[in-house]
Amino acid sequence: MLKDERNKNYVKNENPYNKYKNNIHNDVLSLYYQFNHLKNIYRQGWLISLLGMDYENRIESVADHTWSVTMLALSIIEKYNLDLNIEKCMKLAIIHELGEVYSGDIIPNVISKEEKHQIEEAAIDELLSPIGFDNDFKELWLEYDNAKTLEADFIKQVDKLEAALQTVSYGLSPGVLKCDNKIKMPCLVEILNEAYKTFEDSNQ
Repeated sequence: MLKDERNKNYVKNENPYNKYKNNIHNDVLSLYYQFNHLKNIYRQGWLISLLGMDYENRIESVADHTWSVTMLALSIIEKYNLDLNIEKCMKLAIIHELGEVYSGDIIPNVISKEEKHQIEEAAIDELLSPIGFDNDFKELWLEYDNAKTLEADFIKQVDKLEAALQTVSYGLSPGVLKCDNKIKMPCLVEILNEAYKTFEDSNQ
């Protein structure tokens, strides 16, 4: 297991962009080799706080989590016929952890929300600085981080729900993350409650 010298995160491999950045002459490649690093970054909380280093081979990456949030959000919107802009939701879900390429995966409550925001916004700016084509990635990230819209608030809650559901995948109770009070939409609460029941019924 490696450690990112920049943010001290445990990672599977080094950021591929570091190897290629001086020879890249295409904006899409530049962006790709940066965001590709999310595949390498372990979700630090599982590794450090909840499961431990012995579970290295089972720990999800930030990219794994991002895909799960996106698919979960899509499934919920479709099943419950939610009156949300589905394209916006998908973009917010895909973009919501983008800054972690450089900020690393920051364990909750280690630093203040304000400091976390500043670190991640600076990371987003750095990631986008070599990109020359027009894009709304920074605006989407800010919308998510500030939960400015119904779609952003929904994805924020789905992000917490996905983490709670992942605990069950690891054989833990959803309650270990103490995020129930951050999940408020009735359909999301219904899913979370069912996850609790699934865990309890399976561990009797």
